[in-house]
Amino acid sequence: MKNTHSIAARLAIGLAFGTAILWAGAAAITLLVLQAELTESFDRTLRQSALRLLPLAMHDLHEREEGEQDELRISGLEDADKAFSYYVRDRNGKPILLSDDVAPEDVFANVRDGLSDIDGRRVLALTEPDSGYAIVLVEAGTHRQDIFIEAAIALFWPLAGLIPLIGFGIWASVRFALRPLKILRDQIAKRGTHNLNEIHTTNHPAELAPIAEEVDNLLKRLRAALDAERSFAASSAHELRTPIAGALAQIQQLMLELKDQNAKSRVAEVEFALKKLASQAERLLQLSRLDAGFARSGTINDLMPVLNLVVRDVQSDGMAQNRITLKIDPGADLRVAINLDAFAIALTNLLQNAIKHGAAATIVEVNVGPEKSIRVTNSGPSVDQLTLQKLGAPYVRGNTKASGSGLGLSIARTMMEQTGGTLYLRSPATDKVDGFEAELKW
Repeated sequence: MKNTHSIAARLAIGLAFGTAILWAGAAAITLLVLQAELTESFDRTLRQSALRLLPLAMHDLHEREEGEQDELRISGLEDADKAFSYYVRDRNGKPILLSDDVAPEDVFANVRDGLSDIDGRRVLALTEPDSGYAIVLVEAGTHRQDIFIEAAIALFWPLAGLIPLIGFGIWASVRFALRPLKILRDQIAKRGTHNLNEIHTTNHPAELAPIAEEVDNLLKRLRAALDAERSFAASSAHELRTPIAGALAQIQQLMLELKDQNAKSRVAEVEFALKKLASQAERLLQLSRLDAGFARSGTINDLMPVLNLVVRDVQSDGMAQNRITLKIDPGADLRVAINLDAFAIALTNLLQNAIKHGAAATIVEVNVGPEKSIRVTNSGPSVDQLTLQKLGAPYVRGNTKASGSGLGLSIARTMMEQTGGTLYLRSPATDKVDGFEAELKW
């Protein structure tokens, strides 16, 4: 069987991958919007901080003695996680008031009023019109980037857990949605040579209903073709029996009237050929009846009386006399839904095969049970495994010189298939070093 791909698995992988791409795209757009919002929010915070700090800085400057022009350091923000540092410059651009956390590289010359980006950091300059003093706020270099990275991680990390869950959820949903397809597949799988019943086309999804209808139409055409073929085979076999029987009677009468031994020998050969033809026609009639579903029954029948009758009838034949032993297990239960005539035909074929192909003058064992099983065992040379695998097909025979049509095992197998059972063939037989065993088991 060639490797096949699961539709459910392919859909799960494809949709999960597509979901991941869409999620990533949505997250990227969200990050762009978030970056713009963060920039606006931080810029607003810088402006509000500048507006609050500038009057305080002006107050400190007014309290200084006149003429004092040295730089003044003041305490920075109390918050340990400082978002920015600041300094105040005079109208000439000279820093005269600095927070104690301002580094030399944070003091920029000729910073214009408003917001600007210098050396990768956000800078805000705000000038008081009356005095000409300006406050410059320098944001911490990685403050905004850290918050942005944290937001990006918060958006993307759920993908690691969600994508497998999404894939599993899609797979489970698709498997559930494809259950009607499995039901239809199982219905089709049960159809075969011996089961061409119609497929129920109701309760199927709209996508599957046309397929079910077309398969059902195909089965109808197959049934019609097979019925015509079986009808022809049955009619041919039935029509052959009467002329063959008449010809056989005439040949036997001719043998009684002939005096010439050479002529009698030739007539005997003709008689043998007619008997073989009669047996072949009988087997074809039986097989055609079974192919038409003859073995199936709507009621459960007890096979034990039929089994006893068949064993007695076969044993009454000259070649099989006193060669069949019947053993019934206490746990045997032969109540099966099967046509009694079909069972009798199949069992008769198995017993005749066991006698015909077994070693001469040996016992044929019929073991019934335990439960619903019948084993027919003979003695004789074992059948090789390659041949054993082929037996049961029409016209397939083992390595034997005994006469036969090659249809006996095929008839038994067809009967078992139609009644829900199995025909098991074993060689050597169970618990023996040789022989052949056929088991009917329901």
